[in-house]
Amino acid sequence: MTELASHPNPTLPEPRPGSRLGAWIQNPVTVKELRSRMRGRRAFVILALYLFFLSAVVTLVYLAFASSGSPTGGGARTAGKGLFAAVIAVQVFLVVFIGPAFTAGAISGERERQTFDLLRTTLLSAESFVLGKLFSALSYVYLLVIVSIPIQSIAFLLGGLSLTELILSQVLILVAAVTYAMFGLWCSATMRTTLAATVATLAGTLFVTFGLPLVLFTATIIISSLSVGMAGLNPLGEAFLLYSGLVLAATNLPATLVVSEIFFLEQNTLLGFNHFIGSFRLLLFSPWPLFLLFHAVAAVALFAATVRRVRQVGDS
Repeated sequence: MTELASHPNPTLPEPRPGSRLGAWIQNPVTVKELRSRMRGRRAFVILALYLFFLSAVVTLVYLAFASSGSPTGGGARTAGKGLFAAVIAVQVFLVVFIGPAFTAGAISGERERQTFDLLRTTLLSAESFVLGKLFSALSYVYLLVIVSIPIQSIAFLLGGLSLTELILSQVLILVAAVTYAMFGLWCSATMRTTLAATVATLAGTLFVTFGLPLVLFTATIIISSLSVGMAGLNPLGEAFLLYSGLVLAATNLPATLVVSEIFFLEQNTLLGFNHFIGSFRLLLFSPWPLFLLFHAVAAVALFAATVRRVRQVGDS
């Protein structure tokens, strides 16, 4: 009894000195958020409904392919690709819109409940506070993404899907989840109300996911029409458009998934291949490594900006 009473938290083992992972796991904000999120029926009902919806989508896609072609051979491989694409689309929607919605009210909600000042007067640092909010939201998003993998693996039974495609797609989605969640946290720390933070978060994710590709597609059409009127682009101009398109694709999750899949299927490469424009040889690179770099840098920058904003609000 004396030993338990002297322990700061008898329910959790004390992390080893220098164990950063143990400190993250025992972050009081993370523990509190996870307990409130996972206790009760709500979390498990949402998980069950998500799996039911995903299973319904996969079933409908399979029935559509089965009714339009042979369920064996090439038709089965096409159906496998269709199932894989359907689950990826659901996961992208989950990461781009649902994940940031979890974090959009994480900090502004504390201010509205008038508990933010109490949290800032504790010994909890601004970094630990932001990390706790981030991990608590990401843990549930990651849970939803991971439970999708067994359903997604049905495509292996039909053919047309490799383990490399599955691993690469999940890595890209999980990394993007961190960046989008951090964007939601930054909006939550910047805006005064949860409603404003939610609107700003959804507007930003909509622009990056759909608005920016639409603008780039329109610009490509205009440049192509001008080049036709000017008897075509020179090799340097065409190379500039190709590289610009690949770099801009690396800023968008759906575009990165699609272009990387094209590279893998049509060129049988994960990194890049040689492309000739007349006598010029270009090395066209797959956008996924640049996507990981962009989003890692963006996540770190958003984290630093969020921590700085939390400190400013706490000191004001």
